[in-house]
Amino acid sequence: MSEAARRELLERARQRMEEQGRRGLRRTPPRPRRPEQQIRQYRAALRDVVRALESEVRERVFPEIESILEEAGTRDDGVRTDDWGDRLADLFMASRAAIGSQIEEAERRMDSLGEETVERATEEQVRAIRATMGVRPSFYDDDQVRGIVNAWKRENSAFITRMPDEAVQEMMDEASRAVRSGRTNKEVRDGLRKRFGITDRRARTIARTEISQLNAQITRERQRELGLSRFIWLASGDERVRDEHDERDGNEYEWDSPPDGEMPGMPVNCRCSARASVESLLQELESD
Repeated sequence: MSEAARRELLERARQRMEEQGRRGLRRTPPRPRRPEQQIRQYRAALRDVVRALESEVRERVFPEIESILEEAGTRDDGVRTDDWGDRLADLFMASRAAIGSQIEEAERRMDSLGEETVERATEEQVRAIRATMGVRPSFYDDDQVRGIVNAWKRENSAFITRMPDEAVQEMMDEASRAVRSGRTNKEVRDGLRKRFGITDRRARTIARTEISQLNAQITRERQRELGLSRFIWLASGDERVRDEHDERDGNEYEWDSPPDGEMPGMPVNCRCSARASVESLLQELESD
């Protein structure tokens, strides 16, 4: 906790209360807004990489499937040769190598999204405090926040490189199994198209998880910097919410010991959020 940030906030809030009282203020902060725009942008960056890879596979691999099936000799019309597997692998590797520029662009976009998410999470805490205390807080503990976002950037840069590698390997395995089984040209292509869809759905899940986790970490640090050691768990309130998260809705927890070690927004695909528990600030403000 930054004592300076909390002390400055209380001093300014006292001055404001002396001048205006509690007029226009509330005791409960507004519901935090989720970083949906950043989630969409993250997903779009991943989808650009996925679709670029899909385009390359369609252009390089699809036209060669029929001749590879003939070379494999697993059908009645084929004459078996031994190098079809190497040829298939070369085609997939060429597809992966061709999307270098899309990966570099995605990495640049991730860096920007990291900064945007930090700024947005910070502004949400400013919004919560202004609604209850009447003044805008200042934050000074940038080293901790900077460490979090830099680690996030490194992890996501590595992931952007790893994801197409894994996707290519999965597609290559899918195609190899299909060829060895003697499937038709159409069946091989259909199997790869299904794999494209799996990769795209995975990108959607990853986008929500990665941005939500960074948002949750920054939310925690900003609240703790103001001495807010507790938060209120808010579930998304629809049919998709996990049962255990729905049970936590509206309950108050310690940041240092969240339920089952989970912060809102940290589990995969979690859409919950953490509302600041400001009662300790209000009691201190009003006790003077």
